[in-house]
Amino acid sequence: MKRLKVPGGEMAWHEEGQGTPVVLVHGTPSSSREWRDVARRLSPSYRVLAPEHLGFGDSERPGDWRTYSLPWHVENLRAWFDQMALGPFHLVVHDFGGPIALPLAIAAPERVLSLTVVQSWLWDLKGPNVDNALMRWLYLSWNFSARTLVKMSWGRRTKLTRELHQSFLSRFPDRASRMGTWGFARSISHEGPWMDEQGQGLDRLADVPSLVVWGRADKLVKPEHLSRWKQVLPRARVLELEDVGHFPQLEAPDAVGAALLEQLARVGQPRSIDAVSPAPV
Repeated sequence: MKRLKVPGGEMAWHEEGQGTPVVLVHGTPSSSREWRDVARRLSPSYRVLAPEHLGFGDSERPGDWRTYSLPWHVENLRAWFDQMALGPFHLVVHDFGGPIALPLAIAAPERVLSLTVVQSWLWDLKGPNVDNALMRWLYLSWNFSARTLVKMSWGRRTKLTRELHQSFLSRFPDRASRMGTWGFARSISHEGPWMDEQGQGLDRLADVPSLVVWGRADKLVKPEHLSRWKQVLPRARVLELEDVGHFPQLEAPDAVGAALLEQLARVGQPRSIDAVSPAPV
């Protein structure tokens, strides 16, 4: 893992391969590990980078859950992009990776060679208010996100093995390590208007070659959100996966990897990566 400093702490990222950059942005309760199978399929032809949000994976984990707002995550990822100076890149977002990375893409659509959306959104999910003492205890003491939501949202195509589920649980071994998952849960209750505001700019991505990958068995981010993506990105290619839940990159890595390779090949390479000014995202 590589690391660099961003305003909120030290951010880690996984990197492999050479060529045009492909940035894979995870959600919750996740890390770059969820992208490893897909990354292995892409890295023979592309430079694959999977940053880990603060509070997740090998990145620093600030100890106060009040720190973890979506705008805070956006600014940390912006700082990572600024320091990486990647030039044009392909962007792939999953889950909360969308609300974090898509505002940056909207700000500089000319730098996004292609966009792939996997079980994500950039609007108010209008979910129940979870910001209460019981839910805080469940997330911070019971490890609710990794223990319960992963199992709840998994599809039927591929079994969630004990070993794989344990790999989720092991990343959040104690209360101090779970602040990021609770922060994301709270954002559904408190930051819907912010997501709606950011989502008003999605039309700026209408001309970016796009792919939407959707597991139709997801019980958390349901198919109606796929319908909205079809409206927001009417020219996007769509891969719908039956019996696949919230983690298509883990549940159907062959299908997701093949779709991504086809999408990236359709877009092709930028004329000259070295000649493109690495303006801030």
